[in-house]
Formats: sequence, structure tokens, C-alpha cells
Amino acid sequence: MNTKKVVKTLIKFARREYSEKRPLSVRVLRLKEAQVFSRGGPIKTLRVNQMKNPYYLVVVEYKKQMRIYSYSLNGVSSGAENLDITKNLLDEIKKKTVKEYEIPK
Repeated sequence: MNTKKVVKTLIKFARREYSEKRPLSVRVLRLKEAQVFSRGGPIKTLRVNQMKNPYYLVVVEYKKQMRIYSYSLNGVSSGAENLDITKNLLDEIKKKTVKEYEIPK
């Protein structure tokens, strides 16, 4: 499945989660590449970036908790977990992801 189809299926899933469970917000996020290795002085001559699994996240936010669904590059679910909302967690998610879709806007 190409990336546009994967994102479309994840958006459908996010809309269904929002209509069924009525959370505060639902976001579809794509993880950024992480830099594994760099070489050179102030001007980097060599950079190696790597994409890690999971590739996409669907974050469902409630008042005090959030549920994070993980998806691979092909759109295959690789699990979910419930986490308490903390400022550090929100900052880390914001720093390491790119927003693809959000309800409500």
C-alpha cells in the first residue's frame, strides 16, 4: 500500500474513534527520521538518518490520559498503549512527529 492510502485509512480510523468515543482530540502523526550518525565539523559532511518502527501514530487524547496506536509504514497496527498526559510527553511527541491530520481543528 502506498503512503497516501495508508494515511487515508488512518484518517478513517481517527474519524471513527472520534465519533464513537468522543475524546478531546484525535491526531494522526508521522514520526520524523532520527539522526543515527554524523561526521564533520560545523558543516556536516556526512549524515545518516534512519526511520524506526512505528512509522505512524494515532493519538487519542482524553482529559487525563491518552491512547497511542502505533502503525508501521504499511499501515499494519503494531499495538496501543494508555499513558498519562504529562508536559514532557506532549513536548516529546511534538518534537519527534509531523501532524498529518487532527480532529477537532
